[in-house]
Amino acid sequence: MNIKKITQIVTFGVIPLFLFAVLAYDVYAIFKGGTEASISSLIIASSYKMPFMVFSVGFVNGVFVGHLFWRMKSNEDTKEIDKG
Repeated sequence: MNIKKITQIVTFGVIPLFLFAVLAYDVYAIFKGGTEASISSLIIASSYKMPFMVFSVGFVNGVFVGHLFWRMKSNEDTKEIDKG
């Protein structure tokens, strides 16, 4: 199996499954322990105690999204885009 196929599996299989698992856990936690047991509640409470974390998470997300969508050199996958 080549690295391109592994990247497709991770991008379109593993990451969505992970996000679904986190969402499912959050719903389960709210059902069992109320909103105080949710991931959102933990993040909000932590952001008041450590405001620099809000900035850090925002900065890292910005770098991550920029990394994913920054224009690459032309390659076989972008050949059609380059024509337009």
